[in-house]
Amino acid sequence: MHQLNLIVSDETLLVQEASDVIIAQAKEKGVEEIEVVTIHKKYDWSDLLANSANMSLFASLKLTDIRFEDKPNKEAQKALIELLSFASEDDWYLLRFPKLDKKAKATKWYKTISKGARVQELWPPKVNEFPNWIVSRARSKGINLELDASAFLAEKTEGNLLAASQAIEKLALLNTDKSTSVGKKELLEVISDSAKFTVFLCLDEALEGRGKRAVKMLQKFKLEGQAPIAILVNLTREIQYCNQVSNAVNSGRPASSGLNGVFLWDSKKRMIINAASRLPHGIWQNLVIRCAQIDKMIKGQADGNVWLELEACLWILSGKNIWKSATQNRKAS
Repeated sequence: MHQLNLIVSDETLLVQEASDVIIAQAKEKGVEEIEVVTIHKKYDWSDLLANSANMSLFASLKLTDIRFEDKPNKEAQKALIELLSFASEDDWYLLRFPKLDKKAKATKWYKTISKGARVQELWPPKVNEFPNWIVSRARSKGINLELDASAFLAEKTEGNLLAASQAIEKLALLNTDKSTSVGKKELLEVISDSAKFTVFLCLDEALEGRGKRAVKMLQKFKLEGQAPIAILVNLTREIQYCNQVSNAVNSGRPASSGLNGVFLWDSKKRMIINAASRLPHGIWQNLVIRCAQIDKMIKGQADGNVWLELEACLWILSGKNIWKSATQNRKAS
């Protein structure tokens, strides 16, 4: 077990699980105290440095868990080197960094702190690896997940390891018969009452042009007391994708180029491309702006009926240009 551990990753789930292992190992070695320090751009390092420099000989073993919200700035880089220069054999450190590029890892500060440390760079599975990651994860929980179920879950979570893991955890709790396989149908029954997944399904209905069904699901969310911000975040993402596709087509490029670099399954890309093609180019940019306005409504920074606005966005996402209809009605009157 190393006293200095570095974890480098943007994946919350992988970072947390790797950290849990390190902390458990430290406790086995006699560490009694865990100090968590979250580093932001304006963090004052003076207290942490002073405490480390003046550690009592009779102090209990402690692990300092330092979590960086962003890449370390120059002040943080200097402070880290100074902090670790005070470290003795009894000092334990866990440093959590977001993803660092090659340039950052080639710097003097990184080479200095990583020397003699155990470094873990954690990468998420690639698109084609994600279904197998889900199958393996489910198997570790005693669940035999069939291929159609893992593919469905991979598609709906769109590379979000935490969301996929939460679905598997729920499945493990409800699936009492570990000897049987779990297919897509059984998986749907388990996650059908999960707010996260029903929002995904609602948006898919809209993207497929089934606005009436999507709006009906939205109305159910309202009755159930779901937070509109959770719906808006996902809705905004889908609308932004449609806008990217529309921008690509408008500039003479292939529709698919609007989704370059986006983690999406081919079936979802087809949904978005088809949805984007149903409406004129300018609609999508206006809809992105409208989502920003709804966000202000939710935060109390603007007036308006949030649920009616979300409903309007779903209708438009499904291909029904209700803004145009409203304009025509006003002209007729």
